[in-house]
Amino acid sequence: MIIIDSFYVGLLLLVIYILVDLVKNKKTNILKRILFYSFLFYLINVAQETVGGIMIPRDPDYTLDLNSLIQFIPFYFVYDLTQIYTANGTDWFFFNASKLYFYNVLLLFPLGVYLAILFKVNKFKKAMLLIFLTSLAIETVQLILGVTGLIWGRTFNVDDLILNTAGGALGYLVMGRLKRWYDLLTEKKRKESYKEVS
Repeated sequence: MIIIDSFYVGLLLLVIYILVDLVKNKKTNILKRILFYSFLFYLINVAQETVGGIMIPRDPDYTLDLNSLIQFIPFYFVYDLTQIYTANGTDWFFFNASKLYFYNVLLLFPLGVYLAILFKVNKFKKAMLLIFLTSLAIETVQLILGVTGLIWGRTFNVDDLILNTAGGALGYLVMGRLKRWYDLLTEKKRKESYKEVS
């Protein structure tokens, strides 16, 4: 059995892409291209975190259990955390579960940032749709690879959709606010410079 590591495969492809791009475009729009390279590197990390290693061929000992692969109850994480807290208080299990849910919020936070500054998405609804569709694609890929036995321990989880989308939306809103502050500051300085020249 061979385990294909998503990170190293993605990193190799990214290095090849950067080299070809640098040869082809040299220093044209270099800052924007560096930002785009960082976006591709981010996507590689998302793939590693959500899929990990792909087993080829599939594990012969793998048994399919759809009930363990799909979780359709929204906000189940609230119930889960409540149950853990009721049983054990704020012990290691509670903090570990909280950490995992927090990571789901963080996963697409950078995507919201990139949508605002790299792809210049100006409408919040459009950004939300793109973030949601990205999360849906991740969950669907996890389900397909899980059903086929190419990966273990990954599920389709509605809570992941909710938390991922919320995190991406937060990233978009934070970066949008920072952009507005920056634009106002730049405009103020430009006006002051114009008055000094006048």
